[in-house]
Amino acid sequence: MSSLTPLLHPRSVAVIGATERADASSSFVMRNLMQHGYAGQIYPVHPRAETVFGLTAVPTITHLPQPPDLAVICIAAPYVAAALEEAGRKGTKAAIVLSSGFAEKDAEGRARQQELVEIAAKYDMAVCGPNCLGLIAHQANTVLYSSRFPMGVPKGDVALISQSGAIAIALSSTGCIGFSHIISSGNSAVTDIPDYLRYLAADPLTRVVMLVLENISRPEALAAAMQEMHKADKRVVALYVGRTERGAAATSAHTGALAGSFAAVQAFFRRHGIVSVESMDELLQTTAVLSVLPQRPQKRGLAIIGVSGGGVAHVSDVASAVGLTIPPLQPETIAQLKAILPPFITPQNPLDTTGLPFSDGDVYRQALDFLANDPAIGLITAVQDAPPGLDEAGTREYLPIAQGIVDFAHTAPVPVVVVSNLADGHHPLFSEPLRQAGVPMLRGTAVALKAINHLFTPMPMAARTAQTDLAMDAFWQKRFANGAPFTEREAKQLLAAYGIRTTREELATSAAEAVQLAAAIGFPVVMKIESPDITHKSDVGGVLLGVGDETAVEQAYDQLMANVSKAMPQAKLHGVVVQEMVVAGVEAFVGVSRYAPFGFGVVVGPGGVLVELVGETAVDLLPLNPESAQTLVESTRLNKLLSGFRGSPPADRSALVDTILKLAQIVQLYGDYLDTIELNPITVLPEGQGICVLDAVMLPAKSSITQEVQLLRRS
Repeated sequence: MSSLTPLLHPRSVAVIGATERADASSSFVMRNLMQHGYAGQIYPVHPRAETVFGLTAVPTITHLPQPPDLAVICIAAPYVAAALEEAGRKGTKAAIVLSSGFAEKDAEGRARQQELVEIAAKYDMAVCGPNCLGLIAHQANTVLYSSRFPMGVPKGDVALISQSGAIAIALSSTGCIGFSHIISSGNSAVTDIPDYLRYLAADPLTRVVMLVLENISRPEALAAAMQEMHKADKRVVALYVGRTERGAAATSAHTGALAGSFAAVQAFFRRHGIVSVESMDELLQTTAVLSVLPQRPQKRGLAIIGVSGGGVAHVSDVASAVGLTIPPLQPETIAQLKAILPPFITPQNPLDTTGLPFSDGDVYRQALDFLANDPAIGLITAVQDAPPGLDEAGTREYLPIAQGIVDFAHTAPVPVVVVSNLADGHHPLFSEPLRQAGVPMLRGTAVALKAINHLFTPMPMAARTAQTDLAMDAFWQKRFANGAPFTEREAKQLLAAYGIRTTREELATSAAEAVQLAAAIGFPVVMKIESPDITHKSDVGGVLLGVGDETAVEQAYDQLMANVSKAMPQAKLHGVVVQEMVVAGVEAFVGVSRYAPFGFGVVVGPGGVLVELVGETAVDLLPLNPESAQTLVESTRLNKLLSGFRGSPPADRSALVDTILKLAQIVQLYGDYLDTIELNPITVLPEGQGICVLDAVMLPAKSSITQEVQLLRRS
């Protein structure tokens, strides 16, 4: 990897395409450098101008006596490659390409971008962009930005990397966070987000990194960079934009439609300890609290204190909804609080102190001390609204509370975060002493409590090793390589070969044969059409349940053949499968599908008719281990159903987990030939009785149905 020091901390900068024209990107870059106090050399490059903003210009970068550390290229796309080549030949080791018209545009642009990649590799150059606004090393006053960068943006220990330049400016201009670096990465053709993260992991000026992502192109590199971030005890907070997947509901298989690609992104974030947020406001507030409190609290218990019963009750409601734990106070803590509070106050969590602290801030401080020493408490939320619209006299009434929090924070055994239920935050008179004491202040109940919950985001999961109990079979390898869609019966035969129980069933090619098979299996039976061209048989009238006698079987055979022939006259029909009917148990859904660029993901949720009605699934990426498979099962409403619901016995959860792990191993064996597997439903029988797969879809990577699915997923 090229060194990023010349890119992020250049001692000299050549601006190629320099001009004084007010709306030009190069003009913004030069004015920003000069106005913000850049201490290095600035070399304007222009073929005809003698000076630009009073600085001597040169016609080309080759005319400079020494190679500059960095070239900022601000010219039209067709001329960028030649300029980058010239800079590389000169010995320049970094470039920012502000120009657009590359891979974001069309095939010609993609070819241009590939040329930049090759030139950068040839000269071992770091390159930001193309199609970006530039970058800022804020602590060094190096503002290499092609848009107005306001004066007075706070300096601090947060680095921002955004694939959107406009979002980067918006986030940096709020005034609530101090920045070390701001990077508009654009197309990231050469230097990508993992490269920046590795640099920032070693940067002493940076403690937290904010990411605004539109895609993840190199997940393995990002995972490796996150390992370096965590070794340095630094946190990463990410907002992923572009979460929806148009057309997913129309896919031939359910798996991609139910989970969507963003679910795979979230699974990747969880595995690698990246804090995932849903909005820019949540991104800002989460980063703000992490920059002050980078260490995870030692205990999950949250104590809530405030002067309003309604206020603390509201915070308690929202805290529970976002997943925070609000434990009851220990008897010793209750006794301590009773000793300092009036008898009409009930010591509990959440704690309403009423208006007493307005006149006695020491009581508030003591209450904080007692809460902090409760063995279940790892964090305190002080709920206090002192809105900016309050007049000065009214705000001063809150100052004893602010002072109590400040006094507590100096020696606090657990962190305290001040939360306003109002989105407009706190009056400066109230907030200033808290800010100076390093107490985080958050605004807006829901976003604030989500930010607090992110303090507990676990460290990255330990690396998982793929289980290798199973071996590839030459017969099934050949069958996958054939590329034709599997029938349900074939899919079940493969599952059974790897120890996954499926229904007893046989194919009938006539009504008479169906009657014989049903009698052998035992009534009632399920009857299904068999066709390699039909993925979801019930959609075309191809499934009948509870067929109870020989006459009904004979009629059902004819009805199924007629239904499907009418609905899909072009489909090739093999006949009708006669299948045992399994009625007892909990229906689950387990699917595996490709999620570019991460590989395969496993989807688990309630099955049968609930799979689309409930629409709730959990996703994880391969490989799995027993713990991660168990977590998948516990992460949806399926968990409650398996535990025994409304008098039903507990289901065989361990057998379902074992099935998920076996399915994951099948995918690891045949992944080169496979696109999708769906088991829906799997009936999970009562505890100790195992599972049974009632229906299965298996799509090889080369099948015509698979290609249609992939096309729709990309649309």
